[in-house]
Amino acid sequence: MIFRIKQRDLQAFKIWLVLLGYVRKDLADGGATFKGKGTKLDYVLIDSKMSGNSACQKLYEEFKVHLVSPLDVKLAKVA
Repeated sequence: MIFRIKQRDLQAFKIWLVLLGYVRKDLADGGATFKGKGTKLDYVLIDSKMSGNSACQKLYEEFKVHLVSPLDVKLAKVA
């Protein structure tokens, strides 16, 4: 199953990655790469189709959890 970043989350997700310490580089096709030293994962790719590599998928899942209210801590999976 291919995951996709929701359009409404894309810019916020990119900003969040930079705040985590990743260095952003925009690609000519509309995608972006993020490289980090001392970060959770070394290389994150977001392609032009709003998909990405496995590191991107893991961090996006974590990002979606951060969007949920802290009162909803019993959520097993975020939609």
